[in-house]
Order: sequence, then C-alpha cells, then structure tokens
Amino acid sequence: MSFLLALGWVLLGGVAAGFLVTFWDEIRQWLNQVAADAVEKVFGYKARQAMHRAVSKIDRVMDKVRNTATIYTKKTPLDTHYVKTDIVAEEHVYEIDQSVLKEIQSKGSIVQEFEYKG
Repeated sequence: MSFLLALGWVLLGGVAAGFLVTFWDEIRQWLNQVAADAVEKVFGYKARQAMHRAVSKIDRVMDKVRNTATIYTKKTPLDTHYVKTDIVAEEHVYEIDQSVLKEIQSKGSIVQEFEYKG
C-alpha cells in the first residue's frame, strides 16, 4: 500500500510541476500584483518586498528550466540513429528577439534543419 501512496505523490508532484512550468507567467503576474497587495495590507510593505524577492528567485529558476533545447542530429547522412543533444540557451527570455518568441508561442517550438556537408 505504501508503494502506491508514494507513486501517487510522485504523480501528483509531476502534474503540479507541469502546471507550474506551463502557466508560470500568469502565476508570477498574479503573485506580483494581487497576492502582493494582500500581503502588504496584512503584513506590511517589508513582507511585500520579501515576497517579490522570493518570486524573483523562483522566476530565475524557471528561466533556466525553460532555456533548454533538445537537438537530434546524425553524424553522417547515412547514419540510421540520431544523436540527442541538450543545449542550454545563452540568453535569458527577455533578451531573445520578439519575433522568435512570437513564433515559439504560435507554433509551440521552432524547427531548424541543417544539411550535412562533410
């Protein structure tokens, strides 16, 4: 029974993490506006500042999570297997060109194909 309980918690954590990654921009905006106003009314301005610092730290982690790309390549055109490579972006989200961000938001991903000439 404890194995099923542990499996349930792992699945619940995975769903929560997926939800957080998917909707982080909306969650961050709500935390910085609505929730921060409520915290300031109850606990004061210093508590609001502390909350903003905490949200900023979480936002930096989320940027690192979202700034990865997976690339599948072949060493030669005749290879039957792909080589999987994970690349971490050098720039932060706010430094990327807006046209690229719009394309990612509309399509969900960007695919670039390179021709092997070797």
